[in-house]
Amino acid sequence: MASERPKGSSHAERVIRVMQAFAELPGDTHSLKAISDHTELDPAVVHRILASQVAAKWVERVGRGKYRLGSHAARAGMQAMAGIYDGLDQHEILVDLQADCGGLVLFYSLASVGARRVCTDYAIGNYCPDDFGMTAYDIFTAGCSLRTGASGRTLLAYVPESLREIALAEPIPETAGPGALNNDDLLATLDGIRVRGYAVGRQECLPGWDSVAAPALWGDTALGVVLLLKPLSDIPNDITDYIDQVLGAAQLISLAATQGGRNPQLVA
Repeated sequence: MASERPKGSSHAERVIRVMQAFAELPGDTHSLKAISDHTELDPAVVHRILASQVAAKWVERVGRGKYRLGSHAARAGMQAMAGIYDGLDQHEILVDLQADCGGLVLFYSLASVGARRVCTDYAIGNYCPDDFGMTAYDIFTAGCSLRTGASGRTLLAYVPESLREIALAEPIPETAGPGALNNDDLLATLDGIRVRGYAVGRQECLPGWDSVAAPALWGDTALGVVLLLKPLSDIPNDITDYIDQVLGAAQLISLAATQGGRNPQLVA
């Protein structure tokens, strides 16, 4: 049974009832008949409304006789949510995360060429890489490979299959830690990353360092990955708080990017 909704007969009210059906019906795609039954509107009326909304990109036609919300609807929803967080800035979000958790906080995006990730923003407090026993060579060898680390695996969970194959054809960087995964074990983690929304790395990128990574998303597209990297001596057995904080930062960056009208590089 449909939830409470407008029952009027004006065109605007009928359009609202059809659009509400997408939120009220289970699943992402719906047939004309299902929408008609749910809204208690004549199928011909529903067809005309859907056709007009497809033209306006509020609705998409998927295959034969199936419909789902379109890109304009998704963007409007994200912008409405982002309005709650007006004024948020990606770098400040990373700074706050680093202040709360310590260690290194990095934001990785997919490189414009090849199966590589690049650090496009970071917050390391009062530290420099030398203080953590890291060098520029460490950062730009293991650090740029999608083949290692929680952030690499998180990006791999969202990249096209062609890029995934390129990354997995590469050897594990010599600077990687003892927790670096072989291809089969790595691939086995990707579905879980998409379901849970985060990855945990145990000495994958560097010996003696653990990490938590979460994607900043636009729908099912990754804008980039928030990575918290900490030495083992500073990480408790229970990292639930770290996971929650990294997830929260990634979600805020998603909203801030949408609200700010930015054009971040996307991972298709």
